[in-house]
Amino acid sequence: MFFLKTFIPVIVAIFLILFDYKFSYLDNLRQSVATLISPVYVVVSLPTKLYTWIDEQGTSKDQLLSDNQNLTTELLKLKVKLQQIDGLTLENKKLRALLDSSYTLPQTNFTIARIEQVTRSRLKKQITINKGSNDLLKVGQVTLGASGIVGQITETTPNNATILMISDPTQHVPVKNSRNGIQGISQGVAENQYHMQVKFIEPDLDIKMGDIFLSSSLGGKFPDGYPVGKVTHVEQHKNESFLHIILEPIQQTQNLELVIILNKQ
Repeated sequence: MFFLKTFIPVIVAIFLILFDYKFSYLDNLRQSVATLISPVYVVVSLPTKLYTWIDEQGTSKDQLLSDNQNLTTELLKLKVKLQQIDGLTLENKKLRALLDSSYTLPQTNFTIARIEQVTRSRLKKQITINKGSNDLLKVGQVTLGASGIVGQITETTPNNATILMISDPTQHVPVKNSRNGIQGISQGVAENQYHMQVKFIEPDLDIKMGDIFLSSSLGGKFPDGYPVGKVTHVEQHKNESFLHIILEPIQQTQNLELVIILNKQ
């Protein structure tokens, strides 16, 4: 009897396993039983799932705040780098315009400097640049912009130099007409405008509106052939021996940031 009680259930179980494996008749029954007891699994696992969800919510919030802070920092860094790139691009354009000027530069015989200050009063028109005697700059050196002559160095310190502009009333520049070679002397006008007048040109000489005057090497103060100004007014005043000629500087200084200093030969 004990033998039957012990082994009959085992034999029935083995039979059911083999029967189910071979014919799959118990699949529907097993599926039904699993469906009935599934709420039990949900209830049992609910505390664990709830704890995990709460933990994830706290972690996710902290992580999101941290990620947001990191992204904000990276964005600021990228903006700074973009500004630096924009600045370098603009700087390169200015240097390219300066070096691709309308005149011919002596190879390697020049220095590039940045303008730090511009004095624009009626009686004093000068520029301060960020290079000086430590950069081997000397009084008398001529400075150029991308379009023409800016002026001449009149004072140097170790780190800076002062340029007297060609439109200053005390600045005299020997000039010649690029069209016919007629020579004169330009001098700045004591007014707020950047104008010059050309002296010592007789009334019977051929001077027209729009003529370009270039620097002349006469007297050795300025090198020969650099643009100085364009004629904007020509008139003969009564009882005067010379024409009244007004020049507008070829090189405007309103937006000038970089200049070329020609090294003395």
